[in-house]
Amino acid sequence: MDKNIIKAIEETFNLNVIGDQYFNWGEQHWLQLAPTSPNTQPTVSVAIVYPGKEHASHVHSGYEEIIIGLEGEIVHWCDEREIRLHKGTLGYISDGSRHRIVNSTPSTASFLSIVYPTIPKALGEIYTVEDIELKEVAKIINLDIIAEQFAETVRMAVTLVDVSGDLLTMPRKLPEFCMICMHEKCGDCILSSPENIKIQPEQKLYHCKFGVASIQCPIIVNRRVLGYLGCGYGLMYTGLNQEAPEMFNVFSGQNHIMAQNAYINLPLINRNHMNSVADTLRLVSASLVQLMINSIKEKRLSSYQVSLSEERQKQAQLSNSLNQARLKFLESQVNPHFLFNTLNIIAQQAEMDGASTLASLTYALSNLLRLSLGKTDSLVTIREELNCIEDYLFIQKNRFPDKFDVDIQVEQDILDVKAPFMIIMVLVENAILHGFTDILWRGKLIVRGYKHQQTAVLEVIDNGCGIAPEVVDAIRDFPKSEYDPAALKGIGLKNIYMRLRHYYGDAFEFVIERLPEKGTKARICLPL
Repeated sequence: MDKNIIKAIEETFNLNVIGDQYFNWGEQHWLQLAPTSPNTQPTVSVAIVYPGKEHASHVHSGYEEIIIGLEGEIVHWCDEREIRLHKGTLGYISDGSRHRIVNSTPSTASFLSIVYPTIPKALGEIYTVEDIELKEVAKIINLDIIAEQFAETVRMAVTLVDVSGDLLTMPRKLPEFCMICMHEKCGDCILSSPENIKIQPEQKLYHCKFGVASIQCPIIVNRRVLGYLGCGYGLMYTGLNQEAPEMFNVFSGQNHIMAQNAYINLPLINRNHMNSVADTLRLVSASLVQLMINSIKEKRLSSYQVSLSEERQKQAQLSNSLNQARLKFLESQVNPHFLFNTLNIIAQQAEMDGASTLASLTYALSNLLRLSLGKTDSLVTIREELNCIEDYLFIQKNRFPDKFDVDIQVEQDILDVKAPFMIIMVLVENAILHGFTDILWRGKLIVRGYKHQQTAVLEVIDNGCGIAPEVVDAIRDFPKSEYDPAALKGIGLKNIYMRLRHYYGDAFEFVIERLPEKGTKARICLPL
């Protein structure tokens, strides 16, 4: 480029010229914007159209352009819309339109070009699988069709290779020169010399030793580069074949002449088009990764059928066991409504006889029975559970008046949270019947409940003799245990775990630990 032109551009716009392209119709000089956020900036250039020249009709694939007249008079066509541009006037070329430029005057004309890519740069979250390989994917889905459609969309050559350089699709629109170079292995790109290519985790504009430009977009799964989606394969600079004809000497025999002729016919790629394709390539690469992952998941689904069948068999056994337990429960009820009414009659008679303690105990037992009716297989609020616990504690405090003290600290925020019936009650009962057995000090029982982030936390803490280590181990092994260990007989902890898993899946926490000083702490975390 003429030094005077460079100086004039830099002085006019106070920007540096970072590159240029020359065409038979004119030339284009690219300006460097402030590089604070290059991923969000437009591409800016000054275009010069020679007198009496025309830039043939071309499609704006994936970008829109704002044009500002700088010098002379020039006509732009956006599809059928005519834009007469001279100094100070503006025009707009829409995405997807056919753009043509004509300078019919005897003088050079120039304009400022501002290009914005219109392809989105981001996708949603991508879920991955491990141990995926592109060659494995190529056996499952037809990558050729995808490459062909993409090549038609961007109007450029498209390739898909793995990290070893093996082509996974038929090259689409690949120039004859590149085909000869691949066959002769004379180039230094990933197509002809994959062993010399370093793995690049970022998208890169690559110029081979012959000046052929391409964009190589890495296909990444689990932070591992599996291959490259390539696009372009044309010249962004002219005149190389005239300046260095000896470069074709690397081709053997007849291919020497064929390569030289094919090089002359290489397509000339406009930088605006290449920039827009770069944005498209990121989106297509990410979409291709998700498609591959979904295909691999679908294939591997069959390998889980046996384990799924076994799991269903276990569920059937569990259901059968549950039905048997329900039957035993019904058999053991002995008409509980009749028993409930009878207890109320006894309590009323005790009140009339002045036996207030006996009346209170009977009412507490009656309340426990009433709350248990119909609740064994359902969810209740923490408030209902606490009412039940208070009645139970009243009975136990009368049974062991000097054995232990109770402190209940449950925040109002979680009183209406629902949980499986009696999960706290079982922990309280274990603390009294097992934790306070044969201790020489006064027991202290704490029932605590509070909200933490998105969970309701329930804790039962005692200062008793402490839970046995084998019980702690058995509880920790619940997720992989299919039976009740002997250490858990009679304390109902496996029942708590099974009901929690039934209602919440894996979205809960059930932990019991032996405290270092003395006693036991049980904690249940439930999702809100």
